[in-house]
Amino acid sequence: MKKVFFIVSLLLLTFISFSQSKKIVGSWILRDSIEAMQFFINEDGAIKERSGLANEDIWEKVQRTGTYTFNDRGKLVITWSDKNIENREVKFEDNFNAAKIKFVGKKGKPGKTYLFVRIVDEEVAPDK
Repeated sequence: MKKVFFIVSLLLLTFISFSQSKKIVGSWILRDSIEAMQFFINEDGAIKERSGLANEDIWEKVQRTGTYTFNDRGKLVITWSDKNIENREVKFEDNFNAAKIKFVGKKGKPGKTYLFVRIVDEEVAPDK
């Protein structure tokens, strides 16, 4: 009986962790009066980032690429293609349509927190 309970618990934890990590997948954008930043996070562990000033067209900017890991506690670790590693803390809001992302500085020092919004590139509404 203990083995069955353990296996069921393990499966539930795996499912919960998997579903939480899937929530980070997608396109996220930040745009305020000073800067703009966009992330595209793939399910396969790839990440792309574009950033610039608020009045610039960031879609025309060269993007940084890398890989990421994301755990159920909201820790996002990005390894960019230049081998630079960045740590971020993610807290979802508005039913996973917004995310407060805290950029963690070197040696674990707290950095700025930004509010990103999930964007949908194309949305097809069914005919009524």
